[in-house]
Amino acid sequence: MSEAEGGGESLPKLSIVFAYYENPQMLEFQWREIAAYPSSIQSELEVIVVDDGSPLFPAVEVPRPKGLPAVSIFRIDQDTPWNQDAARNIGAHEARSPWLLLTDIDHVIPASSLCRIFEGNQVTDAFYTLGRVKIHGQGPTHPHSNSYLMTKELYWRIGGHDEDFAGVYGKDILFRKRARSRFQEVHLPEVLLARVGSSVIKHAGTTSITRKNTFARGSWGYALEWLKIARLWRGVQTLSHPYTKVF
Repeated sequence: MSEAEGGGESLPKLSIVFAYYENPQMLEFQWREIAAYPSSIQSELEVIVVDDGSPLFPAVEVPRPKGLPAVSIFRIDQDTPWNQDAARNIGAHEARSPWLLLTDIDHVIPASSLCRIFEGNQVTDAFYTLGRVKIHGQGPTHPHSNSYLMTKELYWRIGGHDEDFAGVYGKDILFRKRARSRFQEVHLPEVLLARVGSSVIKHAGTTSITRKNTFARGSWGYALEWLKIARLWRGVQTLSHPYTKVF
């Protein structure tokens, strides 16, 4: 991964993008883990958190320790259930680095994994999936289907996540399908994410809204997918939800 310069200002090597929704304990845990990175890693990072309109525990109000790398927090103005696709698009749009690491808020990125990324020879026309273990060395688990390392340019060449599916749980997999149809997928099993389960933090993942689509919502999601494939509906929609930078 190479250095990047812009306007005389040294840019970070990597932008980490997290979507957030009502996970204050998990975000506080993330901040502590990130603050513990060596300065040599922190100097190469920016961390972007995009709050999907949390009504009770906004991300900006979660305590942040001293010693963090560059941090930006954005907030989607309207609370729409399962709108993490828009949150990822916002993070990818606002990122200053040419490289993105997108993952869920309940996945910690060990310092050793970041070192491997910085020392790697990733190419710009492929996207990378990562290995995964349980936090605190509890053993390996299946790779996460929604965590990626790729360039910012490639993210937008893929088209970003389709915000027409806001409110339908599980349709973020369509981004992966589009990516696979056009670009090479490379798995990096030695670059690990560490998943934080509910046995460690009760609300590590989103629990305040259900993952089960209603019959009507699920049916609409499948119908909309078909309509888009048949080109009877508009293409991928991105950056359609107003948002504000809050930190």
